[in-house]
Amino acid sequence: MPKVWTRRRAGTPEPGPARLVRSPAPNRPEIHQIVLPLAPRDTRSSAAPSSGWALDSVQVYLIEDEPLTLVDTGVRSAASRIALESALDELGYGLSDLRRIVLTHAHRDHMGLVETIRSVSPDLECWVHEADAAVVEDYGQAIRDRIEQLSSLFLEHGVPTAVVDGLHADRLAGLAVDEAEGEATRVTRRLRDGDAVAGKRIGLRVHHAPGHTPGHVLLEDEASGVLLTGDLVMGQAMPHAETCYLDEMAMPGDPARRRPRFRGLVEMRRSLRRLRGRPFGVLLPGYGGVLRRADRAIRDTLLYYDVRIQRIERGLRHLAAMGQDVTVYELWKSLFPPDEAPGPMRSHLLLLIGALDCLEEDGAVVTERREDGVLTHHHR
Repeated sequence: MPKVWTRRRAGTPEPGPARLVRSPAPNRPEIHQIVLPLAPRDTRSSAAPSSGWALDSVQVYLIEDEPLTLVDTGVRSAASRIALESALDELGYGLSDLRRIVLTHAHRDHMGLVETIRSVSPDLECWVHEADAAVVEDYGQAIRDRIEQLSSLFLEHGVPTAVVDGLHADRLAGLAVDEAEGEATRVTRRLRDGDAVAGKRIGLRVHHAPGHTPGHVLLEDEASGVLLTGDLVMGQAMPHAETCYLDEMAMPGDPARRRPRFRGLVEMRRSLRRLRGRPFGVLLPGYGGVLRRADRAIRDTLLYYDVRIQRIERGLRHLAAMGQDVTVYELWKSLFPPDEAPGPMRSHLLLLIGALDCLEEDGAVVTERREDGVLTHHHR
């Protein structure tokens, strides 16, 4: 693609700070890592204590090919846009030169700037997996729906109404941040597993890797062994797994009369297990630099969750031995501090639900429904 006249070439100052890592995978010099800022938790309003970012930056990737392609975008913020413009400028481009954005998944730190970029590049295409497309196209409503679903999920798993109300209020307090940093945009192409993201020189293969979200994807350059991992495998953190209801009606044949649900941790384990032993050379994640020991990073992520699932299984056995009716809430009380802030408590409840999903998938646990509608769990 021809270079354009830029501020850098004109001798004017850069528009803001950016961290550009040129060609982090030497055998694929056309891919560049751009590190964009996030607002950390301690700069947020006290009204939304659970809505900030644990890390201070997210990584997106420019593929210097035709069409000029950006993988993920960062959040919608002035600082993020300035940093992206600065990095593109250093490479000789502007936002208006971008022709295609491929999203690894539909979270605001990965899709927030798409519509902003479209304002200066009207023909920009946005590609995302079909299972995440509805969230991208109606982001605000999708977030509100998920918040409401979360309350129903926690009530079904035995969390008292007063506690659920507190968690719900805390999450609603963070909604303004979600809506400020994320914005709905039109999806041009809905991806499926095995699709190609083709350019003149580089062809990436789409691997559907659900877990973190239903439509999370990996992008593999099979020629070089480079894998863009989104948030499935990261360098400075561990991914969380989403869970959400898929229908209002109970699953046919389920004795516990449960609604069908996306079981994120079950899916994440499957996605990670499919990657074990594959000959990847370099992993390019959404967080945590560049991962050059690919198989170790994949196995470490699996181990992180395997250890926690084992701990939760021991907690289940302990409560059952005491003759207790084991719900997710009773497990939480036995394993975590009683004065947890809403954010960590919400995360730990979801971890417990995910771990029990995995244990049920493994044939180790049975789930039943009490007369009051609450789900309980016991070993086979």
